[in-house]
Amino acid sequence: MRHVYPAIFAVTVVFVAIQLSGSAFAQSGSVVVTDFVSSPNQKNSEQLPKGWALKVWQGRADVRLIQDGSEHAKVLRMRSDKASVSIYRKVKLDPRKFPVLSWKWKVTKLPDGADARYVESDDQAAGVYVVFPRFPSFFNSQFIGYVWETNVPEGTILRSRKNPMVHYIVIRSGMDNLNKWIIENRNIMDDYRRVFGSAAPRVGGIALMIDTDDTLSVAESFFANVVFKGDASRTSMAEEYNRFAKAADSTAWIYE
Repeated sequence: MRHVYPAIFAVTVVFVAIQLSGSAFAQSGSVVVTDFVSSPNQKNSEQLPKGWALKVWQGRADVRLIQDGSEHAKVLRMRSDKASVSIYRKVKLDPRKFPVLSWKWKVTKLPDGADARYVESDDQAAGVYVVFPRFPSFFNSQFIGYVWETNVPEGTILRSRKNPMVHYIVIRSGMDNLNKWIIENRNIMDDYRRVFGSAAPRVGGIALMIDTDDTLSVAESFFANVVFKGDASRTSMAEEYNRFAKAADSTAWIYE
């Protein structure tokens, strides 16, 4: 992720400066960020779902909605060949009301040699980033990136070497679950407190990213619906945290 520092700041400016079309919509007990199954393409675009903007940090974008015969009628496919690309949209909500972020993803190809613990190999096949704007947003906005890593152990909380306001939480790592659709549920209130040590502010946006520009390799990932849910179940979340603790020798650790 060679250009993370200016890139993340640029995304922050975009979130603050513009209102993207096709805003997230509320359902009973949830806020749907996107449901790619029913999402139309943007006008004059064969690539992006309506309401999302594209940013290419390095290389060429290969991002598009495709038909998927396994589980979904339509999904977002992201491919990267020595590139760094994200799509993003503005989402405003109170995490106290909608504390659980849920999404589906599948990774079919990991970037060779990627390892976010080192600045020269900071690439991921897939990442879901939550933006927490703070005034002045250009300097203070915070990011939690839920990432699928190649080598960093699951459960690791990792601060970016290039931007101290960006923290990764490694949700998946390695090849064990390649080519499988997986549903993830994260309590962003709990994660924010674990990462930043205080109560979470309002959410300002969501970004999906694929990144192989440091390792100069190839990766591919797929995303389905992204939703914020209310009424978090502490019991169900505890099971997820236990899986992480076991993966990280009984404790999630922060790499400084």
